[in-house]
Amino acid sequence: MAHSYSHLYQLPTTGLRFFTVYGPWDRPDMALQKFARAMVSGEPIKVFNHGKHRRDFTYVDDIVEGIIRVLDRPASANAEWDASHPDPGSSLAPWRLYNIGNNSPVELMDYIKALENALGIKARKDLLPMQPGDILDTYADVQDLINNFGYKPATTVTEGIQRFAKWFLDYYA
Repeated sequence: MAHSYSHLYQLPTTGLRFFTVYGPWDRPDMALQKFARAMVSGEPIKVFNHGKHRRDFTYVDDIVEGIIRVLDRPASANAEWDASHPDPGSSLAPWRLYNIGNNSPVELMDYIKALENALGIKARKDLLPMQPGDILDTYADVQDLINNFGYKPATTVTEGIQRFAKWFLDYYA
């Protein structure tokens, strides 16, 4: 719909896709909060697909920085756009789509290990099969974000989870 409005009314539209955002104040139904709450309570955590899937975990501050960089530069038409070789991130309309992600998928078991280290608690894991409808891997191609804004998220999972754990322990203590 955004692309259609951009095309029909020359309304500049920029879409942002966020990849597995985590950090302080994230949603309580997200894995990191669920894992942390269970771990500090001594309860097991549910680990689907035996922890073998990978996510492009992106720390919330990196998402915010990406938004700020894109905010003041409205999309413009791509005069070189070619329908026979379309670029899905641009158009003849003033429309753009950018991925904001860490550009480095991490296996779920490594994510959990980082949380164990940050909290100083060994997780009890309930290893389960893959959930219906889940996917094995996510990956953010951020090349357009780099090319157009000189920005690439860079907070490592280890660093981001350490920040999260400090917030979590301070907030819930």
